[in-house]
Amino acid sequence: MITRICPLAIFSCIVWSSCGQATHSDTKQGTTIAPSGPITINVCNSPGSVEIADFNHDKYLDLAVTSETDSSVTILLGDGNGGFRPADNSPFFAGSIPNDICIADLNNDGNPDLAIPNHEKKYVTVLLGDGNGNFTQAKNSPFPTEGIPHVHGIAAGDFNKDGWLDLATDSWGNDKIEVLFGNGSTLFGQQRKFFNVGKRPYQRLRAGDVNGDGIADLVTTNAEGNSVTVLLADGKGGFNQPPGSPFPCGDNPFSVAIGDVNADGKPDLAIVNSPGSMAEGKGKNGLTVLLGDGTGKFITMRGSPFAAGKIPNRIAVGDIDGDDVNDIVISDNDSDKIYVYIMSKSGVSFQNTVTVGNQPKGIAIADLNGDGKGDIVVCNQQDNTLTISWGK
Repeated sequence: MITRICPLAIFSCIVWSSCGQATHSDTKQGTTIAPSGPITINVCNSPGSVEIADFNHDKYLDLAVTSETDSSVTILLGDGNGGFRPADNSPFFAGSIPNDICIADLNNDGNPDLAIPNHEKKYVTVLLGDGNGNFTQAKNSPFPTEGIPHVHGIAAGDFNKDGWLDLATDSWGNDKIEVLFGNGSTLFGQQRKFFNVGKRPYQRLRAGDVNGDGIADLVTTNAEGNSVTVLLADGKGGFNQPPGSPFPCGDNPFSVAIGDVNADGKPDLAIVNSPGSMAEGKGKNGLTVLLGDGTGKFITMRGSPFAAGKIPNRIAVGDIDGDDVNDIVISDNDSDKIYVYIMSKSGVSFQNTVTVGNQPKGIAIADLNGDGKGDIVVCNQQDNTLTISWGK
């Protein structure tokens, strides 16, 4: 057992490791209990992205983790008490250099599926879940894309309201995004459209209903435009930009998360500014928060950008202290730190760092142990591990 001193009081600080499994057994009672402090789990080589969902319908949240060097995704099934074990046939082939993960029911069978963009390739790999935590390649997967030069990010939504989820990915070489419309026969590939956004939508795009009409919209980070583009879905497969879009958001925006961070009931945007991630990057690293008005328009939160390390990379939003206000975390890929921003209705109330593994990258927040507080999961790219820090 390794003891580590953490600079942030909301997390306990005992770290322990296991290979692909993380449980803590009370030998006297013979039951599984939640760990008392952060845990480290050995996973795949060079873990890059992590997302969270219930893959086996046991009402406990599970983890999906991609390997950027061995073309795989690892599924870790949770026990609801902070323990995890690999799914029976995990890891699963995920195509070349899996760069992002979208979890959604893509074939309408009631089970979560995975859509994974393959970096430096012009296709998206789709893995269909069986409801037990195992996955198989969809027929016709990987699905070809036509964007320039290759894919990075992925998002899903029923943008044309036909009952089938669609996929959106970036075409950053010509300042567009590409939408692959879903269907009941081939899943994807029969119909696609391109939409203009800002300059170089390079790494991440995300879907969420930002104007309250019940239809998922799209948000892109425009790395060379120093902006985010908001695309409001019209429910017919088209998109329109609200007044003010693209919205200024600081230097070289690299990643974005959608969530209400001031408890006003309206979605906001949390954005990683990362000149350090760009060979030609200029300006200031940090976190920029854009506050939404519920119609698709956004204004910059006072105090933005906030400090966020040497190479801030991925971002997540969730309530980690149980005060009903979503907080923000960012990974710093040039350190062993993540940046934590405790939010209040009036802005950032507390900011600090938490020590994790080396070169943290993918990051996600969810309540993994049922205590009502969001827990932070981060990929440690150099260590081939995950760190889970429990919300307090």
